[in-house]
Amino acid sequence: MKEKTIDSLLAKLYEPALAGARTSFFRASTLDTVLDERIDTDRLELFFIYFCALGVQMTQPVESWIDRAGRRCTDLGWSDLGRALRMHARHEADHHLMMIDDTRILVQRRNARLGHSLRADDILASPPTPGVRRYVQLHEQVIAGGTPFAQLAIEYEIENLSVVYGGKVLQQFRRRLGDDSLDGMSFLAEHVAVDVGHTKFNAAELERLLLQFPESADALAEAGTRALEAYAMFLSDCLRLADESSFAAPSPRDEAPPPPI
Repeated sequence: MKEKTIDSLLAKLYEPALAGARTSFFRASTLDTVLDERIDTDRLELFFIYFCALGVQMTQPVESWIDRAGRRCTDLGWSDLGRALRMHARHEADHHLMMIDDTRILVQRRNARLGHSLRADDILASPPTPGVRRYVQLHEQVIAGGTPFAQLAIEYEIENLSVVYGGKVLQQFRRRLGDDSLDGMSFLAEHVAVDVGHTKFNAAELERLLLQFPESADALAEAGTRALEAYAMFLSDCLRLADESSFAAPSPRDEAPPPPI
């Protein structure tokens, strides 16, 4: 009976507040373009190169963000939640290394196929885009603010994206670029698998929090909405940079012939 009460609180106090943000995320994030079967293969590949490269800046701090949010929760009296978050943080260690490896593999594969000379190190050194900055700023504001427990909502919404869209994205990439292309998609492939469990953990902690402090619902909904907005901006940044790179990098057949001797 108790579980039904918890579930109904999550459904009543949190889920309806996120319905609109989740609905608008798809188009705002350009995922409709990425998943369109008519998308240009080169554009799709470049999108994922930037997704992996810029994603490093958003993934490397995750362990620290969750751990620090847990410490702040403990400091403010939410001891059980703080302990759970700090234990969960360990599962996020070094995930950014997969994104670095994926970037290098995707760039090398594209260069070999098209005869281009993209440099993975240059792309990995790209400055943070507006979406990246907004995403980082959100975490820092939540951790430093009076509702560090809202880190749960951020993790819940972002990890649920892997569950909802990750498999579709992997299918699209394999369909357009071949089975061997998935060698450069290790980060996404792993998170499609593990984020089912992470999402269940976050949902359970959200339910416990709402049962004890139903007044936390507004702060949770605000953080979850802002997380989706920031991530949508990040994905749009990746597509924009893919388009700019595609126009800037001529294919071998477009290069000027050598001058006559």
